[in-house]
Amino acid sequence: TPISTKKREDVVTIGIHDLVLNANCPVFEDENCEKVFVSVEFLDYPPQELETPYALGKGEPNTKYSFNFQKNCPITGQQKQQLAELVGPQSSGEIKFVVVAEPPEDQPSLDCIDIGYATVNAKQLLHNQKDLVEKNIDGKINFLIEFFVLIFILFAVHGMDEDQQVIGRMNVTVSIIQALKNIQNQEQNNRRMLS
Repeated sequence: TPISTKKREDVVTIGIHDLVLNANCPVFEDENCEKVFVSVEFLDYPPQELETPYALGKGEPNTKYSFNFQKNCPITGQQKQQLAELVGPQSSGEIKFVVVAEPPEDQPSLDCIDIGYATVNAKQLLHNQKDLVEKNIDGKINFLIEFFVLIFILFAVHGMDEDQQVIGRMNVTVSIIQALKNIQNQEQNNRRMLS
């Protein structure tokens, strides 16, 4: 069988499935916040590429917002270096999911406001590398890792204020392990060639 000479593209999949905000979330007391959406801060991807394609009405506390958003992020060129740095010693390793409140459409002078965030630690995901792991972190954050590469995570959303009170929970997908392993293998091969 001929060996394919085409380079396999590294892809990281980021998904935002659903969000539940509890009564501690300030959005429910703010009449200038009408809808919510989620944005992800990952490498140098533009924020608009990694945010839910629509905002949902804020509803009542403990309402389940279903976004069912998933994006495949090809890792090429400079992003390979950024991904390697994400799990390097100088980085926190965090991928940040930001909950954003959108003002009413009839208030064009108002801006969107970041109301909370949750993080996924890429270093921890790479370190665990298990087919299926259920893990509670600080009693608030639950990890469920499936199929070695695909990770469904239910974790706490913290407020933007100083006390970082838990204001909800979010279910997301982060499929990153295979891309990280490919980049690590490539770096090891490059070091061998230089030796």
